[in-house]
Amino acid sequence: MKRDAALECKRWTDIAKVTPDTLRDVIAHLDGDDVDAIVQVGTNLSMVDLAAEYEAKLAKPVIAINTATYWHALRAVGITDKIKGMGRLLNEF
Repeated sequence: MKRDAALECKRWTDIAKVTPDTLRDVIAHLDGDDVDAIVQVGTNLSMVDLAAEYEAKLAKPVIAINTATYWHALRAVGITDKIKGMGRLLNEF
């Protein structure tokens, strides 16, 4: 692990209230030439759109846990459809 960032919400439900601007700051903190990918964990935090945006911007994988979970669920039941606009994982794999 190169680095991580804890959002340190006071209540477990507050994670859903974290703003995209805060997440942009966190991504900027995490990114660097020494980082191959950024992975967001925590399913009550929707970062699907932002992850796709930053994946294109940074030219490296930015994986939101909800996207990865959805992709895995689809593949587990044999659905191999590609979905554009939600990042490389759903668009290419």
